[in-house]
Amino acid sequence: MKKKYLDNKYIQLLAISLLIILSLSFVQDFSDFLGEQSDDIVKFGVSPECNVVSSICSASIITNGEFQKLSLSIKKTSGSDITMQLSSIGFDFEGIDSVSVSMKMPGVELEDNNALFSPDKSNHLPVPEKWHLVLKLPEADNDRNDWLAVIRLKSSVREYRAEFPCVF
Repeated sequence: MKKKYLDNKYIQLLAISLLIILSLSFVQDFSDFLGEQSDDIVKFGVSPECNVVSSICSASIITNGEFQKLSLSIKKTSGSDITMQLSSIGFDFEGIDSVSVSMKMPGVELEDNNALFSPDKSNHLPVPEKWHLVLKLPEADNDRNDWLAVIRLKSSVREYRAEFPCVF
């Protein structure tokens, strides 16, 4: 009776299909892990003493002989609403696909609050240099006011990451 089931071509096809699906799932999970751990993300150095709420803070790097800089300023508007202004210089040759921010509080688990910046197209540049965003700060259970703005800039070539301290 068991041999009859093993010789059935539909059961064999089902078994092979399940094996392929499981293999693809494993490969996808492994590639996501490698993507998170890879050095494809260029990390900018930022001064921990600079507070983007009280001044414009910049992070810069030289990549392949090209000077690239991100500058960020944040203004608190009302309640937990904030306005962000970002300037990106030196990404002309790569182009910018997207710029996003995620607000983190060191040592506190917060819900994912990734938000996209909107480009300022008033200068009619092929690659916008000025970006803006209005954002509501995530709910935090404590009275702390120290935040970290994690900026991710995705270009056509690579991804960049900069962290800016914020104290409201």
